[in-house]
Amino acid sequence: MAADRLTIGQLHKYHKPYQMHSVTIVGKVEEMQAFPPMRVAIKRCKTLYCKAKFVLTDDTGSLPVESLGSCLPAAMDLPHGGDQIELTAMIQVYVPEGQTIQVMKAVVQEIVVLK
Repeated sequence: MAADRLTIGQLHKYHKPYQMHSVTIVGKVEEMQAFPPMRVAIKRCKTLYCKAKFVLTDDTGSLPVESLGSCLPAAMDLPHGGDQIELTAMIQVYVPEGQTIQVMKAVVQEIVVLK
């Protein structure tokens, strides 16, 4: 099934049906925080690469994005701040521990840098 293409504003307004579903959003990368390769204790994976957090913005809003990383060093080149990207991501809507307000984030599945 192909991911639905949405604006960030649409996603914020109609987030319930997209919980744990893939969506595609075009926007600009801001506040990029890339983490260095991390040692992990998973059977088939010794080091996690491409772990990062950033904010994706478009004309309708902003959305926190998380890249959980990959066992392959060349799996995905992360975008840079200011890059225009097409992001396909799994949407997660949840209430963080100790808080009462629901938040939404996107977990990276695929990133295509447009410019």
